[in-house]
Amino acid sequence: MAYTAFLVGILASALGSALPFQPSALQNDIGTAEILPGSYFIEFHSEPATRAGEREHAEFFQQAKAAGVGMYTRNTFNRLFNGVAIDLPNTRHLEWLAGLPAVKRTWPMQMRTRSVAIPSSNVSPNLMFAHQHTGVERAHAELGLDGTGIKVGVIDTGVDYMHPDLGGCWKTPGCPFQYGSDFVGNGYDSVATPHPEPGPDPRDTCDGHGTHVTGIIAAKGLKVRGVAPGVTLGAYRIFGCPGNGTGQAADDVILKALEAAHADRMDVINMSFGGGSGWSEDPLSVAAERLVRDGIVMVASTGNDGANGLYSSGSPGLGVGVINVASFENWKITSLSIDLVGSHKNISIVHSSPGNSKFRFIFETPAEVVAPTDSAGSIEGCAPYDTDHTGQILLIKRGNCTFVDKAERAQEAGAIGVMVYNNEPDLMSPTSVSPNVTISLVVIKADDGQAILSELNYGKVTASATNHTMSVDNPAGGQISLFSSWGPDPELRLAPAVGAPGGNIFSTFPLALGSYTSLSGTSMASPYVTGMVALILQARSKNISVEEVRQLILESAHPIPDRNNTELLSPLRQGSGMANIWDSLASQATVEPSQLSLNYTVISNTTSGPSSTKNKRSVAEAPGVSVRTLTLYNRSPSNFLTCTMTHLPASSVSSYAANGSFTAAPRLWPESVGAKVAPDTRPSAFIERLELPIRIAPGMKQDVSVRITAPVGLSATDRWLYSGYLRFNMLWDDQAGTAQSLHVPYMGFLGDYTQLDVLSPPEEGFPFISMKGSDEALTPDSHVTIDSSHRVSAHYRLEHPTRVLKVQLVDDANATQGFLPNGFLEYMGRNYQSTRGRFSNSTLNGTLYADPDLTQSHEVKPGAYRIRIDALRPLRNPSDPEGYQIWHSSRFIIDSVSLAKNASASTQDDDEDSNDEVFRP
Repeated sequence: MAYTAFLVGILASALGSALPFQPSALQNDIGTAEILPGSYFIEFHSEPATRAGEREHAEFFQQAKAAGVGMYTRNTFNRLFNGVAIDLPNTRHLEWLAGLPAVKRTWPMQMRTRSVAIPSSNVSPNLMFAHQHTGVERAHAELGLDGTGIKVGVIDTGVDYMHPDLGGCWKTPGCPFQYGSDFVGNGYDSVATPHPEPGPDPRDTCDGHGTHVTGIIAAKGLKVRGVAPGVTLGAYRIFGCPGNGTGQAADDVILKALEAAHADRMDVINMSFGGGSGWSEDPLSVAAERLVRDGIVMVASTGNDGANGLYSSGSPGLGVGVINVASFENWKITSLSIDLVGSHKNISIVHSSPGNSKFRFIFETPAEVVAPTDSAGSIEGCAPYDTDHTGQILLIKRGNCTFVDKAERAQEAGAIGVMVYNNEPDLMSPTSVSPNVTISLVVIKADDGQAILSELNYGKVTASATNHTMSVDNPAGGQISLFSSWGPDPELRLAPAVGAPGGNIFSTFPLALGSYTSLSGTSMASPYVTGMVALILQARSKNISVEEVRQLILESAHPIPDRNNTELLSPLRQGSGMANIWDSLASQATVEPSQLSLNYTVISNTTSGPSSTKNKRSVAEAPGVSVRTLTLYNRSPSNFLTCTMTHLPASSVSSYAANGSFTAAPRLWPESVGAKVAPDTRPSAFIERLELPIRIAPGMKQDVSVRITAPVGLSATDRWLYSGYLRFNMLWDDQAGTAQSLHVPYMGFLGDYTQLDVLSPPEEGFPFISMKGSDEALTPDSHVTIDSSHRVSAHYRLEHPTRVLKVQLVDDANATQGFLPNGFLEYMGRNYQSTRGRFSNSTLNGTLYADPDLTQSHEVKPGAYRIRIDALRPLRNPSDPEGYQIWHSSRFIIDSVSLAKNASASTQDDDEDSNDEVFRP
């Protein structure tokens, strides 16, 4: 079954789904996903919540029962989506179901992976440090705002509502928790135990992610005070306890929770899940967009895939109108301390939360610290150790393998703990959860690691770690978190929207897991903005549109400089900048639109690509120039507004190095601080055809045309994404002389975006074909046999997202014989550079499919063939054959085909090739 039908159908009915798992060494957001075999969504024709839809439900079940179709009904939907979710043991029935009169579309179920919540015994309220820098403290103290009267939904792992800082109650009079449900139960896992057994309420005592998120929004204790501690809460639990299996939740569970939050009429919904290379057309993004249209403010995390470079922002944050949030580092790090005693000096240092909540980094009796090399001669601890380290704590450098690998190697050598010193200045939260790891692992700062190594040169070092805590300045405080994902989306829409504190955030945690902890992730930044939204809604008595709330948050944010060069940091990393609720509440003006996506700029007689329907625009007047119309609104009822505009260039970024090779860490221009930069290698912008300064009467608006010139001095072959900020300097004529600056970020692509290659170039080693299980490419005209143990695999790598990917078998005349399993895919993210996800594959197993839905199967016949891959270039029409990049494999000859005994082509499907990797980051 292809992903195609899923997406085409969902554009009209706004269902929620997901995109898959990308492992990361840090605290991962909920939001990565993969397909759940044998489970499907069935969409009906009529709109949800209609009599016609009710009839379609009844007809579908009657006809399926009469035909003897064996299926299990997982869920039925009639609020945001008209359809059902089913388990179908015999996938041959899917084609029959798809042909029923009521059925509009069918598509596979996907699963979303939970975050691994990491507790510690921290007790210092470092969330307060963030409040000092974001205007929250002033909004509480000077305006008396706390979110009272605003309903906030949290779709997550549940919440420990018995935590005293969260009220210690459930749905009693005066309790903050008045809404919510458990949709899964403690034992749920989408694969191991796929049929939920919900509990009586969504209390979480085993995970903690949702409790931490909820505390950032609404805690009201002495140790943690949330952004909006007076809100009314709805908790919607979509994950079971960790350790049940894959740790995933299926999309029908997420959709059920979204429908419940919609029915409960939440004012704002927080979704701290998201990640990977997403699309605004992604079903979960579209579902969020539907809720926005219904008047609910939707806030989502952008994802933690920053190390994977551009196009790593994920759904549902890419939904139109959703506030997609990046993470900034907190200004303080609060942690349990490690006290080190050496022969030269003694030091105390902070550390991350432990990689596994079950194994805390507590050593009341001092233990010796050593920094050995492994059997490969490395200090990174990725290979086994030849030496015995019983009873010792190992100091290991971060890099080259996972934290689980490092912990396993140390444990095998007898170590009782691991300190990994970071290879970057920031402190980050590791993940070392594994059934094989029973020792504690923490991360320490790079400088502290070097200090310990220096002390070891003088002699023995011991470490003790108790319940003592300390707060230290975060050297990266106020900077973008290195893990925070990059935009744009694949169709050149700007992402993320805005940023908020998300690195090293101290908040509530389940009582059974220590009550409090510090976590890092865009999962922590999203609820921070959710709390800000609640304060705006309270201040305006909810008499404000969803779009204006979004404008106030984005336009009053403060963009920060790029620490690597002299420009501002690209909005592809920080969005509009760090959100500031005080400035949002004080704003008496807005600008429409809040962000500008310029599409692409061809430096020739014509300049701009297809216009964005999201932005007003006019035809460019010269090569490299784009003109956009913005509308300035004076919201003051009594004072005139005077306005000027300043242009602030930001860093240009590219996924390609100077030699043309792909790079995960984006290349920057200017390249470094102090580098000499020609003026035409920076973008520029100014207001045209208006007498300046602009003067706007109370309650009135003014259109302005902004002329933006691309950095034409840069080479278009380097595939630069250029950007900057339009700063509108506002001054009102009231007695106080009220002044404010609003920022509108923009970005564009230098060159012809529609001509970009999607598949990696041959020099990177992909695509190629091999026998399954081998990495040796088939030589031209190889003879092969297709049977249960001999199959041909096509391996490919996407260096750019693609809307349509086809993997087909063709004959010598280039006539298609059918799609391979996993051979028709839509809305694909690019492959990452990490070991998992570097490439994808599809296996020729004897079965081909005549249709893009991959339901009409037939057997491959012996003969001479090639495998052809068609990847749609960016912004091209899927129906235009000229819009695809096409690759042909070498020719090979199939001598015979033997399917499994008693199996037909329709049953010899992906089940035996489930380890094929179709990477959906």
